[in-house]
Amino acid sequence: MNYYFWKNYVINGNYSWNKLNTDTDDPIIPAFNTPEHKFNLGFAARDLKINLLGKPVSNLGFNVTYKWIDSFIFEGSPQFTGLIPSYDLLDAQINWQAKKIHTTFKLGASNILDRKIFQTYGGPTIGRLAYFSILYEWIQK
Repeated sequence: MNYYFWKNYVINGNYSWNKLNTDTDDPIIPAFNTPEHKFNLGFAARDLKINLLGKPVSNLGFNVTYKWIDSFIFEGSPQFTGLIPSYDLLDAQINWQAKKIHTTFKLGASNILDRKIFQTYGGPTIGRLAYFSILYEWIQK
């Protein structure tokens, strides 16, 4: 669901419910490896104008997203089967669009609080991932 307000802002969120139907005679039921419940909530804006160090700056944007994932049993080979604990993450990014050169610059991070989580039983822990990107639009509108 997305809710747009004040022209440039949006609040968004979604919820997923995933339940494997095990009412079957099939002796081979593949590993589902998906949490039953998960959701995210976000707040974003685009085309903002602010005053930065006494100079007006336009075409700014941002996005902040909170994610929550329920615990679940990860089924791999016998030595890689176990509980993935519930976890939550916070992602954020800021961007600036340089319209004259048809380019958008983004700076952000996934898991900005650097929570050490693992998504595969027996797999590595995952922390923060920071990034900087440059997007050039070949075809101008």
